[in-house]
Amino acid sequence: MINIVPIVIEGINVTGVEVKLPKTTLLTINTPKGYIMCGAHNM
Repeated sequence: MINIVPIVIEGINVTGVEVKLPKTTLLTINTPKGYIMCGAHNM
């Protein structure tokens, strides 16, 4: 399942993306300048 959520951080609109996988969950926060990601290796 994939969830996409709009978030406001200090007045800036960003996008949160959550991808649920069988053994883990991947998260990203996407901003106008780049992104922050929590990922998994060797899934």
